[in-house]
Amino acid sequence: MPSFPIIDTHLHIWDFDRLNYSAFAGHPLFGKSYQIEDYQRDCGDLEVEAMVFLECYADFTPESGQYLEEIAFVEDSAKRDPRIKGIVPMAPLERGDRVRPLLEEMKAKHPDVKGIRRIVEFDDDPRGLTLSDSFVEGVNLLGDFGYHFEINVNHTQMDIVREFVKRVPDVPLILDHCGKPGIAEGAIDQYRDDVAVLSRHENLWIKLSDLPVEADHQNWTDADLRPYIDATFDAFGFDRTIYAGDYPICLQATTLPRWVDVLDRALAGVPEVDLRKFYRDNANAFYRLGL
Repeated sequence: MPSFPIIDTHLHIWDFDRLNYSAFAGHPLFGKSYQIEDYQRDCGDLEVEAMVFLECYADFTPESGQYLEEIAFVEDSAKRDPRIKGIVPMAPLERGDRVRPLLEEMKAKHPDVKGIRRIVEFDDDPRGLTLSDSFVEGVNLLGDFGYHFEINVNHTQMDIVREFVKRVPDVPLILDHCGKPGIAEGAIDQYRDDVAVLSRHENLWIKLSDLPVEADHQNWTDADLRPYIDATFDAFGFDRTIYAGDYPICLQATTLPRWVDVLDRALAGVPEVDLRKFYRDNANAFYRLGL
């Protein structure tokens, strides 16, 4: 474990009694509520200074969504654990400038909102959505509010990301879960190429998380993950790589303490100043947590 408290930049909690989550309904692991107390328990000996909540794909339609209701749920959870310092909700950025009133309300009433995630991975047409003029307009609009945008795709969609980042030159961006590389498929060459190209965009950061989930859930080893960890730091360095846990999604393949143990072994011998950047300081800066 690190010798200092870390910041977890990817926490999911959800409550089936307050919001609707059709994507999780009936799932053997995720088809129940996960509250902040569950996270506290499952951290074990891992010392966490602060957390950032990421939206949980609560049900939405082209006309409406549970965007503000999810923020309110997280704000209530933060009353029980004030370490929740940041919130990244969903917003329908595909509306282009028409999303402005919703962003204005978030900015005015919910100061812990730091950025927006609109998952494109599961859309019927990820390319059509992500590269549409209206979506790109909506993402670029985030700069007016001091918000960033989180990119959530899988490795088969990274060609879309390569084109998308060219169209968003100024808004801070972060690639969640390393773009979900094809570890189970052995796609290390693709990953090295993807991160080498994407890292040239200085407004893009990367979140090192979820690698066990992208490997064989039950039989992965450090050796399976290490090439992807190394490639991430080779491309983005210790100045634009950020730690994340992705609880409870990570539970498909690992625990939070085990994931940190893997990273600690991979980073053995790295100077503490760089470890602090990765585990804490970069998160504090990117998410503007003021810690």
